[in-house]
Amino acid sequence: MFFERAVGQEGARPAGLPAMRIAVIGAGPSGLATAIALMRRFHRPFEAWLIDAEDAPGAFADGAAGRARTTEPARDLSVVPDRPEDFCNWLKAGLLAGGAVAALRGAQDLHVPRSLFRDYVMARFGEALSLRRDVRIRTFRGAVRHVGSCAQGLRIGFRDGDCADFDHVVVATGFGIAQREAASWRAARAAAERLSQEEAPPPLTLVGDGPRLAAILLDLRAGGYAGDIHVAAAAGRLPPSHGRGEGAGGMTLGAPPATRSLKDAFRYIRRACRAADAQGGDWQGVVDAASARLAAVWRHLPQAERNRYRRHLLGVHRHFSIRIAGDIQRRLAGAFEAGRTRFVSSRGPGASGENIVDCREMPSARALAGLVGRDAAALSVDDCGRLISHEEVLCGLSVVGAAASSLRPGPFTFAETVRQAYRAVLDIQTQGLARVSQR
Repeated sequence: MFFERAVGQEGARPAGLPAMRIAVIGAGPSGLATAIALMRRFHRPFEAWLIDAEDAPGAFADGAAGRARTTEPARDLSVVPDRPEDFCNWLKAGLLAGGAVAALRGAQDLHVPRSLFRDYVMARFGEALSLRRDVRIRTFRGAVRHVGSCAQGLRIGFRDGDCADFDHVVVATGFGIAQREAASWRAARAAAERLSQEEAPPPLTLVGDGPRLAAILLDLRAGGYAGDIHVAAAAGRLPPSHGRGEGAGGMTLGAPPATRSLKDAFRYIRRACRAADAQGGDWQGVVDAASARLAAVWRHLPQAERNRYRRHLLGVHRHFSIRIAGDIQRRLAGAFEAGRTRFVSSRGPGASGENIVDCREMPSARALAGLVGRDAAALSVDDCGRLISHEEVLCGLSVVGAAASSLRPGPFTFAETVRQAYRAVLDIQTQGLARVSQR
């Protein structure tokens, strides 16, 4: 167990309120943000299990993955939504105070090593836990096979045959529900080491087009791998970089129509984007504003139109919404210009094979549907993270982070994941009080 603390004997519990059992599936940034939100905003005793198939909390930034730079700048990485500058201030207090970097440049635009971001998240996790004597946190390593209802709430079934019952379950697996990050790093390094021993090695193929692929590709080159690397990217291009000053204020679009047609929704967004562009807005600001508006339009779209978006537009929308640091973009461009790295068709071999490494980060609605035993075409997520099937809320089940973005449009940012976690926690608290009143 990485973290476990029993409820203190001296801890005062509100009379008549039993401790809720809450499972958080995923121990990466999304899962830790959810646990922090629970400790800060769930005002009753609870026991939380952080469940992950592979990793202890914070292990997402171990090894080479921890040396990779954060996709988003520091200004967008606070785990405290009412203090958006929290990570920046943590950096200044701990690393930049009085230094030349602080004098030349603010911390808000820095893309720091992920291990540093992990240290910040774990610091806030520990601080929140120290203030809650009525809370017990457990970690559990196990692959979740199924989440279904039981007499007392929800039952999680694990692949080894064990099961556990909870009052509420939050799915916060990031991209791990479809392809775990650690597996991508291990497979890439193992393949590169094996191919380096061959006299005439075939190309190493990396499948994907997001930040994970960029980090793994650059790590292989930095480690001295000189063989051919093929990039099978559905988008056929590199992840875009952040623009200068992006995130400061942003731009707004007009009020969205209450349409029930995806075609009408995108017609509105195209018009609004043209108007914003004519006013001098940069393309990233336009994309971000359009993402926010599409999320508002989403509430009125019927399930069939939502499924059309997920089938045909989610990948494109996500590619233009997810960005990387400018210097990482330049290093990637240099790797391609050197001649031993090139794009290939993504319609070739699949993501399996001895010399093929799956680096994809596309969240999978199908994997989520399999986890809860529902039809993916009938699933949606509301603003509070409640999972809905055939217009019926699945009680006791919330979805946040990348898993939620497989069912609804962006913004695809960590700040949005944190906001989702806090909204979900407020909803869990309401549901919990309602259950107590019914007993």
